[in-house]
Amino acid sequence: MSSEPASTKSAEELFQEGLAAGRLSDHAAALEAYKQAVKIDPDHFMAQFNLGIRYGKLRMNLDAAKCFREALRLKPESPMVHYSLAVVCNLIGETEGAFDHYKEAIRINPEFGKAHSNLAMLYYSVKRGKETIHHLLAARDMFQKTGDEFMAKNAIDLLQECCREFNLTEDECRTL
Repeated sequence: MSSEPASTKSAEELFQEGLAAGRLSDHAAALEAYKQAVKIDPDHFMAQFNLGIRYGKLRMNLDAAKCFREALRLKPESPMVHYSLAVVCNLIGETEGAFDHYKEAIRINPEFGKAHSNLAMLYYSVKRGKETIHHLLAARDMFQKTGDEFMAKNAIDLLQECCREFNLTEDECRTL
């Protein structure tokens, strides 16, 4: 990193420094660079988003949620921001927020396999079998389509277990 004082750098330069520090697994430097970038430009979407990611990696989930909400303010149609906020909401006990943001990520990108998979697990946690199986079916199909064999096999295994547990067939759950 350069020895130039942060105050003379642009938000984009600081964002790039955060990326470089992150690639080196220097969490403290990445966090500081992203914080400085959003201090200079609170509307720097990628700095806000990456700050949320970095907080999440450090298990600072309340801070991550705050950053993802800011990123969402800047780009409300970003399925990845909704997905990331859903993950963090679930971790901090905001279950309804998690449901809402997974659903919104899927509305924006119906082929978002991981969002379907995580939403299925959230529905499973509240024992809503039809919804669980419905989203596992979508996840399986997306993972197979993208060639993610590990995740596809995981979805297939979970589908079998959930169909048995909830006494439902795949056909009964294709539509909600």
